[in-house]
Amino acid sequence: MIQMVKGTYGRMANGRVEPMTKRSSPFSLSEAREAELVKAGVAVKVEASDQANDYNRMKMAELRKAAAAAGVDAEKAKAAKSKKELIGLLEAAAKPAPGSGKE
Repeated sequence: MIQMVKGTYGRMANGRVEPMTKRSSPFSLSEAREAELVKAGVAVKVEASDQANDYNRMKMAELRKAAAAAGVDAEKAKAAKSKKELIGLLEAAAKPAPGSGKE
């Protein structure tokens, strides 16, 4: 996972390009692309454990935005009734799919 520190990165999420800035939640890309952005000095690597604490500090609207950026189904994110439920969706989206080779 990376966090932008300067500039804007256009990331595809739910069929739309979403601008990722230093104010956006951390997000994942391919290892190679993340390394490129870190090397260019526009992003930094972040640990997944750091993100759990960030989620708890966010408001529901911010969590829904982070969910869209993480590729969580918009209907599922909208249907989440609590922060705990929405954070669960975000954490599930951050885990690699079984058999994807990224486990």
